[in-house]
Amino acid sequence: MRADMVSGPPNDPPAAPPLELQLDAQMRSRTFLVQRLVDVVCWPATRIQPNERELAADVLVGLLRSANVDQRRRCATRLAAIVDAPKLLLRYLARDDIDVARPLLEESKALDDADLVATIRSTPRPHWLAIAGRRHVGALVVEALTHTQDVEVIRMILRNEGAKLSHAAVQALVSQSRTAPEIARLLWSRPETSPAQALTMFWWTDSATRLAILRRFAVDRAVLCDELGDLFALCAKENWADPESRKAVALLERRQRNRAAAERSPHRSLEGGVQAMMRGVDAHMIAEISHMAGIRPATGARIFTDRGGEGIAVLCKATGLKRDMLAAMWTGLKRPLDDRPDSAFGRVLAVYETLATAKAQTVLRYWNWSLTTATATAKSARVDPDAESLEFAPARRSAALVFGLPD
Repeated sequence: MRADMVSGPPNDPPAAPPLELQLDAQMRSRTFLVQRLVDVVCWPATRIQPNERELAADVLVGLLRSANVDQRRRCATRLAAIVDAPKLLLRYLARDDIDVARPLLEESKALDDADLVATIRSTPRPHWLAIAGRRHVGALVVEALTHTQDVEVIRMILRNEGAKLSHAAVQALVSQSRTAPEIARLLWSRPETSPAQALTMFWWTDSATRLAILRRFAVDRAVLCDELGDLFALCAKENWADPESRKAVALLERRQRNRAAAERSPHRSLEGGVQAMMRGVDAHMIAEISHMAGIRPATGARIFTDRGGEGIAVLCKATGLKRDMLAAMWTGLKRPLDDRPDSAFGRVLAVYETLATAKAQTVLRYWNWSLTTATATAKSARVDPDAESLEFAPARRSAALVFGLPD
């Protein structure tokens, strides 16, 4: 038999490549596919139809779930510059690790306010900080960031001139500033902050912020007084029958002192009451001084028990008390009479010298008006379930924060 006719063993099948090579080939193909899809998604609208772009984005999201961080970061960086990037892909990457999401959260114009709010609600603090640092931050996004109550995030928002604060956001920050004084130090200077909100924060801020608030928000009411001057005579003719008109006029009236209260007082004048304070101060004395100064005893108690004492300077300037009366009042409250600029009384003197009488009256009247209005609203709310919402009752909201009334 010929040798070539002898049947030998069958040929062995070719050996499979090692597992490492198989995985490497798979990863190379996947990387190539991800890169190509990113290119397609980033094409201009003149080259690809919107529906086809969305389809490519859907496929890309599925691939990115198993992609490494570097691939996801490159994809996010590319998409950050695309103004019409697919929303599903953007939202997915915006909630990724902060190293991946940062370029989108800081720069992407394709992420609208709804996208950013949804991201804030489902991501941790680093993502909030990235959003707070955007060049433009809408009012709804700012509200979502304030609800986090994260002081560092709020600090960044308040320093961001491109952030727009809604009234609701400012009001929420006013409440939060009670336990985070640094918020008040930044919030008072924002253009969105109203006089009512700033004068509410006055009570728990430091002396420098208090002085800044008074300088910016204390106004003299000249226009209002001139325009409503004939209203005073009309209300007096009606014997002040309408309580709401009476409260409003009390905020605008030029005269601060209550002459009738002084005539009834055993001290006969506000100056006499201040001199009597030198012999001791109790609740009755505070009530007497308050009535003669044209404010409620609760407002006077808040002023006299304030640690900083700047409110006392406002009271004295508004009622026309001279500097020696301010010193007498300070001494009667058993506080050290040290007029150095860095002392407590020195800072109070600075407020007294800074404020004009008309402006001091505006501040004092606002504090008193907020308490008066709030107390009346609180009484009506007990019998009227449809009483006005706090959203439209700034006086009651302010009093609830400052005086501890139920809100």
